Amino acid sequence: MLKAGADISEKTSEQLLTVDAKEFSMGEYSVEIAQVNTVDISDVLSRKEELEAAIQTTIASKELDLFVFVITDILENNSTALVLGTHTQAFDKAFYTTLNNNVAELPGVVSRKKQVVPPLTEAFLQK
Repeated sequence: MLKAGADISEKTSEQLLTVDAKEFSMGEYSVEIAQVNTVDISDVLSRKEELEAAIQTTIASKELDLFVFVITDILENNSTALVLGTHTQAFDKAFYTTLNNNVAELPGVVSRKKQVVPPLTEAFLQK
């Protein structure tokens, strides 16, 4: 039942990126964080190339400094982030990670509001 409720196969990349997206001002930087829930992160990442193209379009049209797409596994309570923009080093700093081909694992992260926005904001304010 969970798999049916989290089915994203019929959604376009643009729909995935906008169904739950919010823009934030972090100091002088403009950041958009989108999130999608799934039972299989690899289903979403199999569309990585088209998602990256859609993210680049969004970055250009909204003049964003960073776009973070959080893909949350609702069964395992973990997330993977697809991150693009001119300030990806702030993401690396916030989550003590290094992006690998624009992707980073976020173990235990499920809440944008409580677990993504605060450390990212802090990283931007320390720049």
